[in-house]
Amino acid sequence: MTRAARFTRKTNNEEGRKMQNIAVIGAGMAGCTLARRLIDAGCVVHVFDKGRAAGGRMATRAEGRLRFDHGAQFVTVRGDALRAQLGDWQGAGVIACWPSASRDGDTHWVGVPGMNALAPRMLWGADLHAHTVITGLGADRLGWWLASEAGMLSDCFDAVLVTLPAPQATGLLERCAGFDAGPFVEALRKIRYAPCWTLMLAFEERIDAADCLRFPGGGILNWAARDSSKPTRDATRECWVVHADAVWSEAHLELAAEDVAVLMYEAFAQATGCSTRALHSRAHRWRYARVTETLGSSCLWDAKAHLGYASDGCLGERIEDAFDSANALADRVLGRSA
Repeated sequence: MTRAARFTRKTNNEEGRKMQNIAVIGAGMAGCTLARRLIDAGCVVHVFDKGRAAGGRMATRAEGRLRFDHGAQFVTVRGDALRAQLGDWQGAGVIACWPSASRDGDTHWVGVPGMNALAPRMLWGADLHAHTVITGLGADRLGWWLASEAGMLSDCFDAVLVTLPAPQATGLLERCAGFDAGPFVEALRKIRYAPCWTLMLAFEERIDAADCLRFPGGGILNWAARDSSKPTRDATRECWVVHADAVWSEAHLELAAEDVAVLMYEAFAQATGCSTRALHSRAHRWRYARVTETLGSSCLWDAKAHLGYASDGCLGERIEDAFDSANALADRVLGRSA
């Protein structure tokens, strides 16, 4: 709704504060979950994300005919809420069990045909603004406004819900105009993250190793998986995703991606006995890969200002934590919880 239209609505209808037009900043699991809940409740939802597509760390990288889930590798389910959502995803054919990674009775699920398949299912009906970095926000008598790198947006919103990693959300909220977001900023500074360098590899021949490899702490590597072993992937393509150790990633955070790729490949080759030259090798840096210190609260919500925050940083490092945080915020937005 444009600001001019909002002014007309407000002058003709004093109720005007009923939330109908809502902005969600960030399109990872938390943002997608919020969008789904609010759309199902009859709200108009605009989702803004800096990426080319929705999903956040539920990401899939295409390199020609090669595909890599180079962010979150899988989803585990422990609570009833995500278990109910799992049924919807299964019915839609966008998720499947990955037997190679499942262990100790804990089933691991992956998006199909890629981890990024879950986001479009959840965002159906939302107005997604990709390639859009929100650089400012503020509140006035017409509601909330947002600004991007291209200038102020024409829409006006009844509520703004932020789902970015805490450092990015803090930077945005510090620039909030017309509302004191200091309590949000102070709370979000409690959240801490560990980075992760990820390496995407492809080979002509199959590597003689288990589909999933977990490494002890203290070295370069933390995890490696044959991505092409996941359901519906092209098994004729020998694709691997390798995650570096968090401490090592922190120590080498500003190293050039090309140099990181060399170091990680050498460690992978040594661990697997691989002597085959990689057909494809590319490293990607995730600055906010794993939550190490949480907010300790399911979400943040100012009921008077209609400003909220949800992310995995509120509860933990798992995808389910982001899902639960977003559901908690959705309950508050919809008035279903104190």
